[in-house]
Amino acid sequence: MRNIEYPGRSNALGTKGMAATSHPLATKEAISILKKGGNAIDAAIAASVVLSVVEPNATGIGGDCFAIIAMNGEKPISYNGSGIAPEKAKTDFFINNKINKIGLDSPHSVTIPGAVHAWSTIHNDHGKLEFEQLFLKAI
Repeated sequence: MRNIEYPGRSNALGTKGMAATSHPLATKEAISILKKGGNAIDAAIAASVVLSVVEPNATGIGGDCFAIIAMNGEKPISYNGSGIAPEKAKTDFFINNKINKIGLDSPHSVTIPGAVHAWSTIHNDHGKLEFEQLFLKAI
């Protein structure tokens, strides 16, 4: 047992699975998904969806998603869920409008969110439960 008077964290141990997120409700949903027969991918996506609601400023549906996944000792696969540029953001647009620098606060610096597409792709490749089921708690 850890002395709680000193900084640090207690050990976390599990024999059938575990989850950790930045918010208790997301962690609770991840564990619930595991108990329903979902795998780690299902749990991670469900937790991310809940985090989109409870911590929208820090994570979620309006952002990007990057993952490196190795299932059952297989070779790791990386997923790049970074958003794409809007359709009209072509080089000619910027040249014709004499835009040679894009500031961080410019509307031109924003991409189309890629998280949901990444979740869908990752789930199609590795998920176990129905994709829609992973959104129920957040809705």
